[in-house]
Amino acid sequence: MISVVVLFAGVRSVRGLLVPAVRGFAKKKRVVTQMPSSPAGFAASPPPPPLPSGVDSVSLETEMSESFMRYALSTLLGRALPDVRDGLKPVHRRILFGMRDLGLVPRSQYRKCARVVGEVLGKYHPHGDASVYEALVRMAQDFVMSERLIDGHGNFGSVDADPAAAMRYTECKLTRFAFEALLNPQDLSVSEELCVPLVKNFDGSESEARVLPSRVPLLLVNGASGIAVGMATNIPPHNLGEVCDATLALATARKKGEKLKLEKLRSFLPAPDFPTGGLIMGLDGVASAYATGQGSVVVRARTHLETTKKGRPVIVATELPYQVPKAELLAKTASLVDQKKLEGIADLRDESGRDGMRVVYELKKDANPELVRAALFQNTRLQTSFAANVVAVDADGRQPAKMTLERILDAWLAFRFECVRRRAERNEREKARRMHVVEGLQIARDNADALLQVLRTSQTPADAKAALTSKNPPLSGRRLSDAQADSVLRLQLSRLTNLEGAKLDDEHAALEAEVKSLRELLTVDAAVYDEIIREVEAVKAEFSRPRRTEIVADAILGAREEDVIENSRSAILVSRDGYIKRVPLDEFRAQARGGRGKSAAASRTRLDHVLSCHDHDTLLCIASTGVAYGVRAFKLSASTRQAKGVPLPRVIPGIQAKPRLSGVVAVSSAPEHHKNYLVILTRKGLIKKTPLDVFTESMSARGLIALTLNDGDAVGWVKLCGDDDTIIVASKSGQFARFSTTQLTPTSRKTRGVRAMKLKHDDDEIVAMDVCDNTDAHEHALVLTAAGYGKRLNIRDLKITKRGTMGMQISKFKTDDDSLAGLCCCRPGDEVVISTKRGLIVRTRADTISIQGRAATGVLVQRPNSPTSPEQQTVNGDDKVAQVSVVPPDLLDLDDD
Repeated sequence: MISVVVLFAGVRSVRGLLVPAVRGFAKKKRVVTQMPSSPAGFAASPPPPPLPSGVDSVSLETEMSESFMRYALSTLLGRALPDVRDGLKPVHRRILFGMRDLGLVPRSQYRKCARVVGEVLGKYHPHGDASVYEALVRMAQDFVMSERLIDGHGNFGSVDADPAAAMRYTECKLTRFAFEALLNPQDLSVSEELCVPLVKNFDGSESEARVLPSRVPLLLVNGASGIAVGMATNIPPHNLGEVCDATLALATARKKGEKLKLEKLRSFLPAPDFPTGGLIMGLDGVASAYATGQGSVVVRARTHLETTKKGRPVIVATELPYQVPKAELLAKTASLVDQKKLEGIADLRDESGRDGMRVVYELKKDANPELVRAALFQNTRLQTSFAANVVAVDADGRQPAKMTLERILDAWLAFRFECVRRRAERNEREKARRMHVVEGLQIARDNADALLQVLRTSQTPADAKAALTSKNPPLSGRRLSDAQADSVLRLQLSRLTNLEGAKLDDEHAALEAEVKSLRELLTVDAAVYDEIIREVEAVKAEFSRPRRTEIVADAILGAREEDVIENSRSAILVSRDGYIKRVPLDEFRAQARGGRGKSAAASRTRLDHVLSCHDHDTLLCIASTGVAYGVRAFKLSASTRQAKGVPLPRVIPGIQAKPRLSGVVAVSSAPEHHKNYLVILTRKGLIKKTPLDVFTESMSARGLIALTLNDGDAVGWVKLCGDDDTIIVASKSGQFARFSTTQLTPTSRKTRGVRAMKLKHDDDEIVAMDVCDNTDAHEHALVLTAAGYGKRLNIRDLKITKRGTMGMQISKFKTDDDSLAGLCCCRPGDEVVISTKRGLIVRTRADTISIQGRAATGVLVQRPNSPTSPEQQTVNGDDKVAQVSVVPPDLLDLDDD
């Protein structure tokens, strides 16, 4: 425990804490001791014997802490973390350096991977061969690396997480990108004099590059991942062209002495680019990763919809998120389907081949493809979050640090600046040395006769060299240096001809220009930045490619199911025998008054409830037993008018086996502020008002008690209301009572309610209730009889009375056997949906129904069908009008009819 605490306390200053400890430990001999404490009541232990000279005593806690820290630092710097300068871990760097030593350049033949692994193990990396081969394989996989560093020949694994073949079967060599951008001969000369520092290997027998002279910020291009002691890194890959653009912008700014803000860098490097493609959903996580070094990038598979020859919808995924094995994805999805956690999927198969990836989800015929796709994104790895944790070894090579985007680019730019300076220094020294020799050759050419005389009079080459380098030189008084004299003595006579002499002049001029340019690099910073810009532009021009991962900047993270479902308008139909369905409202086109209508259900189906809603609304279903259930409208599969629908227990698991819904209301996802109460009326006339929040906060398909019923009573109607509304209750005999909602005291869910209206006689019963919205200026009340006659009445003509009275007459009837069937409040321009007990529906404008007084009998609203078939019973025959409801005005605004 002590060692762990010390580790995390010292992570921020690893260099200052660990290096002195390591050095001190190497200089002194230490003896680990632990002084036992004396138990109470016993004599103290005798002191330990004195230690020999040169041996120090150290406590066990200190020794364990320091040893653990040294081990942690060794793991961090020597294995787990990449270097910010070249973007490589030590094992990757040693593999590439060893392949360079073996001459495995792009133009060479492939060599067995076992040969490369042996080279690396024997010279640079004294660890297991499996780890070295695994690192080699990773650098050859195009679905892992944005830019491959190794060109593999053979089986190097697959996106299905299949392992690579054994190293004795596979072959490899360097890719052109690795050779040009990391191991460029201009940076790594054949000699030991490189533009990067060299260090001895583990046994001191070989030298290796401490860091490779990368010409682009490879840490961003290919990313990295690793886990060490108390620290981990996970860096996403990026597009090479975009990284180059950001680097060029930063180098140009540094050349001018300006600073470049993060927002400007992000305009060049907007987001990671994963080699497997896909879509990045939103940029908030990317912005956090670039600004702080830590953020979550949401990656989604690229999918599209198709239709099979049999007409079934199909979801096809052609690109998967980064590091998601296809086989694992398919197995997990199949398991979720078997467990009934994913619905609507009939078949799942992998059709990937030479043409690319193709994962197919075949859906059931009644499944909503958008809903199933949203469920796949939510429950499977078709959508994942890449947890970016940008930790790398800092530019000093000794301390791990969390990196921002600016810090990564700045560190690489400073490193590349140093590489160019060191290369220029080396090249300037070599060019100056050669120019000095050429000048000596020019002197010899200009004094050929004197040179030949010296050679004739000299006994040995040493005598000739001494003459040429003496204080009294024979060549027109031009004294040669030792290097010039050696070169002249090795000179062939053919070089003294006029043609060869001209070549010497040309070479000298070229060397002089190169030396001047190199000396400018050593003294002028702007020249160094120009050289860096030239190198980056060359890499971009040769190796950049289009972005593979699409950026969806305005994506909504954590999208809900309704976010992918169009908020269309639908009709909800609930039958008497316990079936419910959702039918697009366009199935019922507006008709003139007196039309026959369209069948909304099977011929013998009796409808209890017909209402219109948006697909994002929540249906609050109140059973006759007084239990409330909630279900989203889009959870109901879209059906045709003639379809039977689905059983209520399938969508409402908590309902009884033979359910009967007495009321269904649509609660909008964005409800109006004044519709904050739920009004419930029972068959025996008890009414109550309950705050809607009581239901919406905990509404589910399992059910909540909405009210307590008396014996023999049942729920009849359910409506939404506000404080400014009035309630109209009508009875079968044609009586009505209108009273303000303020006469109802808000109560809790389990209360019974109060009397709404006094009935005229024992055979009378309540048949309708509606809420008159005064804030929206309801102007008319539409009443309809069972025989199909209806009329509109002015709301202002309906007197407001006290709750519990018998009320007044609202309609007379043409025949004695007719009765009141329905009532609803409407506005000018409203459309109403009228349904019969046998399932016929007519949709018509309320304005087409005449306005009459309370004593009038009304006009024929729904014309009887000719009784030529059982499906076409007349309203005056076996069929009767069941109810009438208003199409919401906001739906009429979207009507295209």
